[in-house]
Amino acid sequence: MDIIDNAAVSQHLSHVRIVMVNTTLPANIGSALRAMKTMGLCKLVLVAPKTYPHPDIDALSAGASDLIEQIEIVETLEDAIKDCHLVFGTSARSRTIPWPLLEARPAAQKSMQAVMQDQQEIAIVFGREDRGLTNEELALANYHVTIPVNTDYGVLNVSQAIQVICYEMRMATLELIDKKPDQEAVMHVTNQEDMHWDEPLVTHEQMEQFYPHIEKMLAEIEFLDPKNPRLLPLRLRRLFGRIQLDRMEYHLLRGIFSRVQALNNGTWKKSKNEDQN
Repeated sequence: MDIIDNAAVSQHLSHVRIVMVNTTLPANIGSALRAMKTMGLCKLVLVAPKTYPHPDIDALSAGASDLIEQIEIVETLEDAIKDCHLVFGTSARSRTIPWPLLEARPAAQKSMQAVMQDQQEIAIVFGREDRGLTNEELALANYHVTIPVNTDYGVLNVSQAIQVICYEMRMATLELIDKKPDQEAVMHVTNQEDMHWDEPLVTHEQMEQFYPHIEKMLAEIEFLDPKNPRLLPLRLRRLFGRIQLDRMEYHLLRGIFSRVQALNNGTWKKSKNEDQN
């Protein structure tokens, strides 16, 4: 690739952040930076790392030390992804509730289509070295992503997993950049998910206000038992995370929730126009 192409690829990949949660070994942070830079990614967010800073980070990020200055440190995963539109949680284990699951390649293709079409912000979340992400953390993702490995020995170090994901992100970006206009038109016609939104998509932070609202509304009308919610809150997260609401849909639904609450509490009054109708 020439310099102009590299710049274009890096610009698209700047919308993708790698998030590492509670990383124990500083060497893995350094190796992750090196893996990212070889593929053109630059955003690394660390959620409450066990040891930071550390000389091993500088040593293992040889040639990518400039990315150290760009690292963002946050206390919670929610803070790391609050302005993202599409979040992928990496997982090698099956969960109580099956979540929308993509392998690394289609996940990368979906991500970069979202970036190129709607300038969405993407997060790929990696868990702890010893136990990955918790069920609660995985529930914050729109999709789970897995790397197809040798089933006889499916062991990947976290920095190796980051390298694979970053590679797939780069390849997906190159493919979309090189796609001819007629091929792109066919893609838009044949895949309903590949579309331009007429309203901005809501962020993770906005959805974290949405879920308590719908749960409160359902509790007030006695559809949900707050003391024994079972799996309903998780299923709601899976449903709306898969849909990806835009701003208009978001406000429409929250308006409906508020109206239901008002009707249930006896605090809603009809407007004059509604009385006349």
